[in-house]
Amino acid sequence: MVLIRADANEQIGTGHVMRCLSIARAFAKKGGQILFVTADHRGDGLIQQNGFSSICLDSEWTNMDGETDALKMLIGKKYPTLLLVDSYYVTDKYLASLSECVKTVYMDDLNSAKWNVDALINYNIFSSIFDYAAYEGTRTKLLLSPKYAPLRDEFRACPKHQIKSVTDILASAGGADPERITEKMIEGVCPEYSEINFHFIVGALNPRLDEIKKLAENKKNAFLHINEKHMSDLMKSCDMAISAAGITLYELCACGTPTITYSLADNQIAAANAFDLSGLMKNVGDCRNNNHFIEILGDSLDSLIANKKEREIMSIKMQSAVEGRGADLIADEIEKLIQGDSLVSEKLECFT
Repeated sequence: MVLIRADANEQIGTGHVMRCLSIARAFAKKGGQILFVTADHRGDGLIQQNGFSSICLDSEWTNMDGETDALKMLIGKKYPTLLLVDSYYVTDKYLASLSECVKTVYMDDLNSAKWNVDALINYNIFSSIFDYAAYEGTRTKLLLSPKYAPLRDEFRACPKHQIKSVTDILASAGGADPERITEKMIEGVCPEYSEINFHFIVGALNPRLDEIKKLAENKKNAFLHINEKHMSDLMKSCDMAISAAGITLYELCACGTPTITYSLADNQIAAANAFDLSGLMKNVGDCRNNNHFIEILGDSLDSLIANKKEREIMSIKMQSAVEGRGADLIADEIEKLIQGDSLVSEKLECFT
């Protein structure tokens, strides 16, 4: 059994759980058993809808150290072969303590510390700028580069995106959308492009869902996609996209949909900049505390809509960077780690 420790809520959205679900499905295809572990019950529905079970620690998702004992007790009961952790609130102490009990893998976007784990995953496009020299000579296996982006099967080997005149644009502001970018685009962008249909991805955990629905009802070219089940089909059917700099950018790369990106959290700034510098996407900056964000976004939209050749070049680069097999590659590495641990009981000295 593999335990996956991840949370989803109104503050952090669904990204951590979504990418772990992709890994879970890939590992389950190999016959592996998966159990999600959460701090509270707010992500239960998302996990269960995707066919997996979860156990709640009844802990604070912002205080990982406070749950260590409870998680160790769960490990002692379930005897998992591996623990995958995906949270920005981990500490050195947390991962070091758990690594005494079970093989541990960490999803690392920020390279904020040297983690005591058996494998570290950073699929971000900017992972190459981080210095991982501290792991040389250690047991930690590094899985770096966008080829490890854990996307769902629907994003595997997508056909070449067909570039044409822009009639449909996808817009995504993440699961929680704390900056109300969805509302701002419905009110400030849709009226300026009456001949273009805007398809807004709205997260199930968005606390303002009813308000957004009312706004969209008054705009003929604003369409909401809530709990969209066929995201790749929607991305491939759209001529462009506007998206916050989360894992959605890697899905858009796999589909080859020319994209304008932006950041709405500190951990997204590096990705937005890196996608722009590599020529894969256009970055319009940080939307927080920016009264001119919609105006800047509109200028970039005008430019990219008018330049079909630029969109063609972007699309080719995007699909070359992300092929959509990352979840399978991670599952393969997890399987290797598990097979290398012949006796799980050797890891259980932390319970004695």
